[in-house]
Amino acid sequence: MNRWDDVIEVSLPLPFPLKIIKAYLIKGSKGYTVVDTGLHVQDDLDEWDRVSVETGFSWDEVEKIVLTHYHPDHFGLGGTLQRRTGSPVYISRTDFEQARLFFRSDSDQPDVMARFYSEHGLPAEWVEKIPGHLRGFTKWVEPFPDPTWIAAGETIRLGNREYRILHTPGHADGHLSFYDPERQWLIGGDFLLPRITPNISLWPGCDPDPLSSYLNTLERMKDLPVKKVFPSHGPVFQTYRERIEQLQHHHQERLDRMRDWVEEENGTTAVDVCFRIFGENLSVHNLRFALSETLAHLEYMYRRGEIAKEKRAGNWIYLGR
Repeated sequence: MNRWDDVIEVSLPLPFPLKIIKAYLIKGSKGYTVVDTGLHVQDDLDEWDRVSVETGFSWDEVEKIVLTHYHPDHFGLGGTLQRRTGSPVYISRTDFEQARLFFRSDSDQPDVMARFYSEHGLPAEWVEKIPGHLRGFTKWVEPFPDPTWIAAGETIRLGNREYRILHTPGHADGHLSFYDPERQWLIGGDFLLPRITPNISLWPGCDPDPLSSYLNTLERMKDLPVKKVFPSHGPVFQTYRERIEQLQHHHQERLDRMRDWVEEENGTTAVDVCFRIFGENLSVHNLRFALSETLAHLEYMYRRGEIAKEKRAGNWIYLGR
């Protein structure tokens, strides 16, 4: 467990390929702030209890819980820890509504997602796995918290310091990051990661051009003076601007490769492009992210007139110009 002044890093295990999420515990004179929570699984509850013993904080000292975005590894224990602490849970309105869209037990989004993937060429044996896979996340996020909304342009006190709230969409539509201008520290959630590229996915009912949103976020955030980034996956790092430029290059390179493939085939599905990039030996979990990321890139090019698309026999086909 690492510590930087008032900020304590908490590593929580995940039962899927990312393996670990980094939450943060921030100490202040009025109590502690929890930033992101992990999943509602016993391993994460046990780790929080271990951290409580090791650091000496008690749950009745937690004054607030802050969530960067709605994805289960960040949001999952929000309601449970709210019940345990009695403290408010802060999140953007957009991301709370998307948590309800994806993970509410009576949502039809899992079936919508299955049809969406089917229209983009996913074989039936994969399509039939999607609804059950998505509904499997519900147990990891219930109970939902009773939220308090926060938004970009506001400030929020984390520990004893005032942080600026920044809207950093792309990975999630309502994703928020938190910036301490005095120390030039950024608690960035999944906005900027040191070792992997944040997943940028096209989902039905969400941002129709998420890659554009993410590239705009990177460009807008590039000149922010940041000395230290506290990410949700990977170690704390200092190469802020360099990492942004690496990610910009990565996405441009991927767009160029996809455009070349679409023009070469002059009639291909998103699934074909996905398997060409990521391979076919994917779990249903990894396939869902790989295909949605592929679609984010293809739709980015389609919306800018760089490639075309048409529907053939119920499937969307991408074409060169």
